Amino acid sequence: MVRFLLPLFLASACATPPRPTPPAPPLPPVVAEPLRPLLRLYRLLPDGTAFDLGALPAESGFARPPDARMYAVPLATVRTEAEALALASVLREYQVPGLSFGEQGLPTPALLARLVEGTRLTTLYLSDTALGDAHLAALRGLETLTSLHLERTRVTNKGLIHLEGRTGLSELLLNETAVSLRGLPSLASLTGLRRLGLGSTAVGPPGLDFLAHLPHLEWLDLSDTMSDDTVLALLPGSHLRTLILSGTPVTDTGLAALRHMPQLVELGLARTATTDAGLVHIAGLRTLAALHLGGTRVSDAGLEHLAGLGSLSALVLSKTRAGGTGLRWLSGLQKLAVLQLEDSALTDAGLQHLISLRSLRELDLSRTAVTATGLRLVGGFERLESLALSGLTLDDASLEALEPLHSLARLDLSATTLGAEGPRQLGPREALRHLDLSRTGITDEGLATLRLFPRLQSLHLVKTQVTDAGLQHLTALTDLETLYVRSSPIQGPGLSALERLPRLTALDLGGTKVEDSSAPLLTRLSQLTWLSLASTRITDAGLAHLPHSLRTLYLTRDTVTDAGMTALLQLPRLRELDLRGTGVSAETQALLEREHGVRLKQPQP
Repeated sequence: MVRFLLPLFLASACATPPRPTPPAPPLPPVVAEPLRPLLRLYRLLPDGTAFDLGALPAESGFARPPDARMYAVPLATVRTEAEALALASVLREYQVPGLSFGEQGLPTPALLARLVEGTRLTTLYLSDTALGDAHLAALRGLETLTSLHLERTRVTNKGLIHLEGRTGLSELLLNETAVSLRGLPSLASLTGLRRLGLGSTAVGPPGLDFLAHLPHLEWLDLSDTMSDDTVLALLPGSHLRTLILSGTPVTDTGLAALRHMPQLVELGLARTATTDAGLVHIAGLRTLAALHLGGTRVSDAGLEHLAGLGSLSALVLSKTRAGGTGLRWLSGLQKLAVLQLEDSALTDAGLQHLISLRSLRELDLSRTAVTATGLRLVGGFERLESLALSGLTLDDASLEALEPLHSLARLDLSATTLGAEGPRQLGPREALRHLDLSRTGITDEGLATLRLFPRLQSLHLVKTQVTDAGLQHLTALTDLETLYVRSSPIQGPGLSALERLPRLTALDLGGTKVEDSSAPLLTRLSQLTWLSLASTRITDAGLAHLPHSLRTLYLTRDTVTDAGMTALLQLPRLRELDLRGTGVSAETQALLEREHGVRLKQPQP
């Protein structure tokens, strides 16, 4: 560079000095264009919720939280290579470790490959997307990948080939996919796996033999598969913390293998053939904190084997024969915070044995023989935050027994014999956030008492006699986010009251008498993201009045056709649609998925 500058310097030194010139006028100040947001960044909290960290690219002063589990979500659907490359650049600049596509829809395989190119992404949250085998092939260049969430995607056995050799992959979730025994050989090379989910897939012995060679396995979900005692016997148990075998053919005999899993913290045996005899093998699991025995053959006699599980904090005994004197064996489990006894043999007398469990936070007594007498015992669990009493024979006055439960945030009174004055007996409750009064005797006038619960966020009034007039009483519930009035006699004009609920995001009007003439009232619900109009009188004409904020829409069994789909294409955020039982053709439905990224609910097999 110097040899080019030196002659230029000498020439200028020998030249005639230029005549002085007046200084140039000052340039106008440069105004930096604001950065266009491309992604939203979230921090994943330990409880599974996400904290919004703001948009990327960020303005100056952005501080990356140290050691945080973060992921980003595109703010718009990626449709071009330029858009994919722009996102990749931001992901690289801010060293974002995780990526999800939220409601935006998955880009094509080619665009996905460009989007992740050169990034340091370690986690991809792709569950419930249209991801297929070609997308997995597009990820082959992403060598930093350690965690892959693929539940309920379109991946098949052929796609698993593209995962072979990824020894750095520590988490793979394939629940509810088309993966079967034929695809399992591709997983044998993933020797670094710590978390593996194969629940609700067509897998079982002998294809699961590779599990014996996963020495670091800590979390395994084989629920609703063909996994039997032979699979349980081959599991490497030294590091296993979570094992979910619900809905499998595992028997009491096979549970003997649990003795090789001394560090188990969570065990799921729901809907298995487990009996009291099988609980003998659980008695030695001293670190067990959560145990699911719902839908098993366990009875009072077997609960003795749980008495020594001092670390147990969550126990599910729903749909079992337990509920009488055997519950006395649980009285010493002072860490027990969650106890589910719904559809069990529980009686008032059995409930008496639980009064020492002062740490209970969540209790489900639904559809048991508990009466108003037993409810007085429930009032002693003063730390309760969630209580389910669905299906019990209770009168309005019996709810007075719940007065001491000042921390109650969730209450299910559905299908009880309560009348219109039932809610009033609860008294004022600032802490109550979720209330279910479905299939009760609540009336329009009774809804006026809901003013006692000003912080309600979720209200279920399914199959009640609430009408349009009753909706006027809900306007005081300004924190309400979810309202279900399915199968009630609502006709539509009363929907105007909902405009005064600024946080309402989910509304279920399925099975009501709402028709096209009331559809314009829905337009005003500008925060609504989830709406069910299933089995209503809505037709193609009404679809033109839906709020543009919608992401999920149910039109199941409505009189809508291909012609009405044009209006739905004007909903820029729509990502999930249920057209089952409608007149919309298969060709149009395929077009919605292929060209517009709308995920359609599929008919049940």
